[in-house]
Amino acid sequence: MKLLRKIELLVAIVFFIAGFSCLLAPRFNANILFYVCAAITTISSLVLWYQVFVKKRGITLFEAILISLFSLFLWLHHSIGYELVILIFSIYMGINAIGFGVQAILDFNDRSKTLWYDLLWTLIYMGLAIASYLQRSQDLDLIQYFVGFYLVMQGCQMILELFFFSKPQTSRFYSFRFWSALPVAIVSILPSIVLEKMLSFKANKHPIDFNEIKNDQKVNLRVFIHTGLSGDHRFGHMTLAHNGTMYSYGNYDKAEEKLFRTLGPGIFFSVNADEYINNCCIYEESTLFEYGLHLSPEQEEKLCKILQHVFASSYPWDCPLEVDLKKDPSLKVEPYLEDYSNRLWYRTHCHYRKFYGGEWKTYWILGTNCSLFATRILHSIDPAIHKSHGIVTPGEFWEYFEEAFQDPASNVIHKTWHSANEPSTLYPLQGKNSIQTI
Repeated sequence: MKLLRKIELLVAIVFFIAGFSCLLAPRFNANILFYVCAAITTISSLVLWYQVFVKKRGITLFEAILISLFSLFLWLHHSIGYELVILIFSIYMGINAIGFGVQAILDFNDRSKTLWYDLLWTLIYMGLAIASYLQRSQDLDLIQYFVGFYLVMQGCQMILELFFFSKPQTSRFYSFRFWSALPVAIVSILPSIVLEKMLSFKANKHPIDFNEIKNDQKVNLRVFIHTGLSGDHRFGHMTLAHNGTMYSYGNYDKAEEKLFRTLGPGIFFSVNADEYINNCCIYEESTLFEYGLHLSPEQEEKLCKILQHVFASSYPWDCPLEVDLKKDPSLKVEPYLEDYSNRLWYRTHCHYRKFYGGEWKTYWILGTNCSLFATRILHSIDPAIHKSHGIVTPGEFWEYFEEAFQDPASNVIHKTWHSANEPSTLYPLQGKNSIQTI
């Protein structure tokens, strides 16, 4: 058994033990949970302080101070600490409720068929948030029941994925579709954590083995999980490429963005795949994990029909730089390049489109985002690729494709990566419409 599978099995066993302990002895485990939280935050603060002083990462100073204060608070204020843990759980449930609630409003406005699903989960998460908030001054028994049930579910899911993954239609697909997942904040940064480890290996002169081929079938669909080491890059992006063209969905109209860039018009764009990959790595400082899929002729034909429908449901949109350059070709472009849509168009000549209506008319970071758009397409052409709802992140699908590559029955047959830190993973664009620079 490979090391990764051994680790996953160990984690599943830990989930089972911890989950049943919480269910059978909630008061005892509440105390353990409290001290574990205090210990974890203490260790985290020490690591952050190490990065501040030894690795000269001054940007982490603020984080180190906050985590240290929080750790001290947990150690010294036991009774208030219990209330704080419950309050954090309540806030987490409330964030989920807000995510689904905003999506339900967007579904209503855009006349989307997923309205009732998102409305139901809004009520469920809101109920959990209110119930836990009202119990915040009590002991942790109620929360321990929630945590225990959740951990047992996680353990069952991991066991299914480990031992029945060779039949994704009957196990992996349903376990992902209907079961709970790890908190979004954890899953979303998994690719970033892996990237940091890979670059650490490279810095220590160790070879990076992230370019594997499972069989000799043809790759005719490529999926990309974008990540990075800081800022928005840690939470990533997800795109698809077919026949040399990259397709992406996101929030690119800066003038129409709302709620701190979390909400805005949904915009779809197409662009030369090689140029886009190089641009992401060189200029946007992202790293892309690529997974190659083999589609049957029927699946590939269905993909083409889906993409045709996307184009038929949308209309061309010009970014501000493109609009102004048409009016004044001698315009200085530098001031415009703070806007990502302008940078991308200037360097790659991508084609933007907005939607007339429907589910994708409005982008919402906790709902109709890039990951949901890409995986709806993937699930439509291959039901074995799970279909998610609600708060979805690229990290969830990075995890899926990593395990799918290990499954001999899956159509994920190739994986590699692209990074400016490893120039050999980029594409030579001489003779093509190479990326413009300023």
